[in-house]
Amino acid sequence: MVVSVFLNFIYLLFPLMCYFFYLVYSKVCFENEKYLFLDLAIFSSYYICVRFGELSSYYAFIINIPLLLALYKKRLIPSLVLSFCIAVFLSETYNISSYLLLIEYALILLFSLFSKYKTINIFTIFKVIFGILIVFSIPNQIINFSKFMYVIILFIAMYLVFYFIILFYHKVENMVNMYYSLESITKEKKLYESLFKITHEIKNPIAVCKGYLEMFDINNPKKANRYINIIDQEIDRTLTLLKDFSDVSKINVEKNIMDITMLMEDVCDETSLSFNGNIKFRSDISDEEILINGDYNRLKQVLINLIKNAKESIEDKGMVILEGKVINKNYVINIRDNGKGMDKETSKKIGTAFYTTKKNGTGLGVCLSKEIVERHNGSITYFSKLEKGTNVRISIPINKKASF
Repeated sequence: MVVSVFLNFIYLLFPLMCYFFYLVYSKVCFENEKYLFLDLAIFSSYYICVRFGELSSYYAFIINIPLLLALYKKRLIPSLVLSFCIAVFLSETYNISSYLLLIEYALILLFSLFSKYKTINIFTIFKVIFGILIVFSIPNQIINFSKFMYVIILFIAMYLVFYFIILFYHKVENMVNMYYSLESITKEKKLYESLFKITHEIKNPIAVCKGYLEMFDINNPKKANRYINIIDQEIDRTLTLLKDFSDVSKINVEKNIMDITMLMEDVCDETSLSFNGNIKFRSDISDEEILINGDYNRLKQVLINLIKNAKESIEDKGMVILEGKVINKNYVINIRDNGKGMDKETSKKIGTAFYTTKKNGTGLGVCLSKEIVERHNGSITYFSKLEKGTNVRISIPINKKASF
């Protein structure tokens, strides 16, 4: 008997679990589609239980579980169909008056759908009333009157089963809704992160343009022409950033064969002008042509951002050194400074989105740099000691077979 009851519960609940799994993995958004698959699951539960289950008269009430869920979700058409089907099934199976059962389920349907009382209470009250009528009017047919105490226990068990089924459905439904909420929050977080990246990265070239415009001297054509060229490059970089960030979920990296030595020299020319007398800038780059498969503008963006960070870490006097050399099959770039450095805890967190040690920082500059370098199949590593300085090492594979 216990095994039979257990199997019947599996028959009833399996389609519902499939329904919830479908909601989670297919990410259904439309209410009509959700209700369509809920109706399918409810009818499947009823059919499987009737077709394959063995329902003893003592626990035949579990066949009402699909109807209970349909009424709980206020599904009118499925409730009508199930009410009729269950009444006919019980009448034929246990030789009970079909008129009596149809009246019972009609009253359950009316009160459940059009009253403010809880479905489970309405369901249980009418089941108790009509169950007693059946016991009195048809003795020895289902449950003998001499076993009236068993009837009471059966009704209590029925209520508990109905209660836990509704509770189970409610809990699982809340979990699915919570999953959808977390998905929505994750999407919003990615959107906000991308927007932060936009503001953080666009701020740099605009600041450069502003700085050169302030130093612009129309009476010095040589410097003016040089500044115009740099301002033009920074504006192009800003436009490229805007274009790439139109896809808020990721950064576009368009790799081509490029000379990284030329990139390093270009970065040196731009950044050296921003250093003053207290903070020196020095570079150590070979003149050899070294080809890699990379995105020129993206890598330039990374190097300028890291040099800017190195400069800002120096509070008074100091030096920032940019080095580039070939080690094995990689081009290794070192950006060293003798600034305030980082402790072990900060070094572990560096590169995490939104983590920053700057007062007005967004915590996305290093995160963005790391993402770009990794898109180049490279790596970025931080070596730092508190009050001793920091060394940022970037390693990018060399493309020896490449040729222009």
